[in-house]
Amino acid sequence: MKEIAKRVLGNRDLHRVFWILLATPFFTPAILGVLEGTELLETLFDLWRFGAAAVIAALYLWQFFFKRRLPALHTLLFGLYLLAVTVSSFIHAENYSFVLTYVVTLMGFFLLLELSLRDSPQMLLDMLFYPLSLLIAINFILLCLFPNGLCTGGTYGYDYNFLGIDNFIGPILIPYMSLAVLRSDYMYGDLTLSTWILLGVSTLTCLLLWSATALMAMAAALFFILFFYHRRLAHWFNGVTALLPSLGMFFGIVLFRLQNLFAFLIEGILHKGLSFTGRTEIWDTAIEKILASPYLGWGVGQRGKVYRLSKYKFYHAHNLYLELMMEGGILGAIPFMLLVARCTDSLMQHRKCRAASIISGGLLSCGIMTCMEPYLDTNGVLIYALVFLGCSVGAFTGGPNADAPALTHKQSEA
Repeated sequence: MKEIAKRVLGNRDLHRVFWILLATPFFTPAILGVLEGTELLETLFDLWRFGAAAVIAALYLWQFFFKRRLPALHTLLFGLYLLAVTVSSFIHAENYSFVLTYVVTLMGFFLLLELSLRDSPQMLLDMLFYPLSLLIAINFILLCLFPNGLCTGGTYGYDYNFLGIDNFIGPILIPYMSLAVLRSDYMYGDLTLSTWILLGVSTLTCLLLWSATALMAMAAALFFILFFYHRRLAHWFNGVTALLPSLGMFFGIVLFRLQNLFAFLIEGILHKGLSFTGRTEIWDTAIEKILASPYLGWGVGQRGKVYRLSKYKFYHAHNLYLELMMEGGILGAIPFMLLVARCTDSLMQHRKCRAASIISGGLLSCGIMTCMEPYLDTNGVLIYALVFLGCSVGAFTGGPNADAPALTHKQSEA
């Protein structure tokens, strides 16, 4: 029995399957529960996710008590942020089961990232890469077969694809592109043919859906991959530059409303109005509500956190920083921004390494999306994965190729 146990524990393929089985339910296809006849599958995925979270918590506690593996600082900061959101939610929320699902999903996923990294950096990347590649390929095939979506559902009758509506596929595709590049670079030192194909599938998916939010982020991601990756100027994509688009758009558009300066892009190319489909009114309402409860915010429940616009109701502020204050107030914003600061500092320390520039490029692209959509909830788990990778980037500089400085293609061939 001991010999069998040693073989099982020493089998890397079995380890990989184990981590993939734990990670997959965190990427539940959004079509489940919306398309008629998929309610049972949705329930099974929910049970799978809660079961995975229980296993993750047990493993984490076992390593803490018996192996003396202390939590990473960024994991503690993320836990403090979720604690603040939980306190605020239980004060204001009406749907406590939603709050429980929210916290268990996000904290379970973050703990899973740390546990898999303790196994090995490659194991973490494989754990994310394989299930996501399969889901994105399925979504692309179904999108080609059903360009108008598989069904219409949700509160406002959106067209649903396999992975969700247009704006909610962006936070899957854009971080995935960075993860695919990071994995290929870490393992092979360059982009493999299969990676280029998967990047092409992700790009075509964005173009077919034509989400303005995702398109802007995709343009930034492709700009980095095509013109900066594997070149000497790759270090221009670092922790500081990753923050600039998010902060710049927040102050320039959300607070000071300078979008008129970019009317040619917004109206002419993206075919959007300067109010961003009513988002300016939602931002104004969010600011009023933040001032009414600045310290604790309103949590992730519904009461007190509804934005009424014409005949519609919205339940988030359509901006990362406003939603951060809405959900946890100052109490939640402090650990969250400390987490961002830790990620930025780590990326700056390793800015001459390609792994840091790849992660920075992904965070820069995601920062563009978060001006119009917060993605602080379970739709943004892959963005949280990029933040975690940024905090842990030192672990990815010791691979076979990831620690090499960025070179031109001619130099790398030589």
